[in-house]
Amino acid sequence: MALQERNKIYIDKEALSALSLVQEGLLYPVTTLMNKTQMEEVNKTGLYKNQTFPCPFLLSPSGRRNQAVLSSIKKGEALNIVTEGRVVGKIIVEEIYKIDKHQRLEKIMGGDLSTQEASSTLQRLGNYAVSGKYVVIFKDIKEAKKRLHEKINLTNAKQITGIMMSAKPFHRAHERMLREELEKCDLLVIFLLKPYKKDFMNYALREKCMQYIANNFLIKDKICIIPLDDTYLFAGQNKMILHAIVAKNYGCTKLIVGENSPNLSVYYTDNKRHSVFDRLQGVDIETTIINEYVYCSLCKTLVSKITCPHGHHHHTNYNSESILELYKLGILPPSILVREQISAMILSGLHPNRFANLKKLYYDIVPSDGILNNKSEEEFYIKLMGLYQNPIQM
Repeated sequence: MALQERNKIYIDKEALSALSLVQEGLLYPVTTLMNKTQMEEVNKTGLYKNQTFPCPFLLSPSGRRNQAVLSSIKKGEALNIVTEGRVVGKIIVEEIYKIDKHQRLEKIMGGDLSTQEASSTLQRLGNYAVSGKYVVIFKDIKEAKKRLHEKINLTNAKQITGIMMSAKPFHRAHERMLREELEKCDLLVIFLLKPYKKDFMNYALREKCMQYIANNFLIKDKICIIPLDDTYLFAGQNKMILHAIVAKNYGCTKLIVGENSPNLSVYYTDNKRHSVFDRLQGVDIETTIINEYVYCSLCKTLVSKITCPHGHHHHTNYNSESILELYKLGILPPSILVREQISAMILSGLHPNRFANLKKLYYDIVPSDGILNNKSEEEFYIKLMGLYQNPIQM
């Protein structure tokens, strides 16, 4: 192997993000890569330094080049960490050891190994892990942490609630949940999940919608939107546990989660609700599960399913996947599901330049002031939604 390649390991941005989370103290008590003894202890107990940590924090990159480097490097040597052709950090090797990839996958997923998520995670695992002190350059997480701490200091917030959201799309039930929590906390931190895989509704569009809601319909001074890289680390049944740890280390005192969130593993015994959070040990953060909201045709408003006296045949559910399917088809969801301004942003973002003659369509169908000027697709959708809501009197 060429000398210049012998001191390099290659990782993707997902792995770089995970390394940065630890470097910034956001997965504390984990502060560095685990050695073999620490890995075995976490595998056995699910604890690290007497706190819940569901899977060992390791760096075991796949690829023939990485395997060759890790199988030949010696203790005390320095390895450059390379991402997308650029050196982004360095690690001083303390220990190189073999891992069981399938055991590693089981610990990462914490559950079903037959999913596509499990299959793609397995492909990124190599045969060797490396431990040692490291430094990486990844400004996004450092800047997000700094911005939140500045907001906490500015507001002198003590009760800080965190919520992890994909907001895909952001609907009325989300808004109701945030409104109710804003009554109870000094600061609401919305961790907006940012996946690395290609997504039909990209992060920039979701962030635009979230900012619009915060600025126009919520108490924006009590809200801070933080991007959270949704990497392979946050997989399967372990996702909720790691989200609680990250929220705690960002400064949150409480984490709220919707009852129908994936991987929450809710069940009831003796009328008492249990979830994956029952496993939390030594992580000083309150966790609250929010009951599911529906729109009741008799109550004429959003209600909790457990407090509404009317049957499910009167309920309209806020199913994100179904609402997203309407957007994929180019259909405006009813405004009881999603605010018309948000739907307009989403449809104009997902289906740009959709109308061959927007100006003619605009002036033929919707009311206007008669002034001929350029109108955006977003404005057209808002006007069109207004027509849906106008009753006709005969």
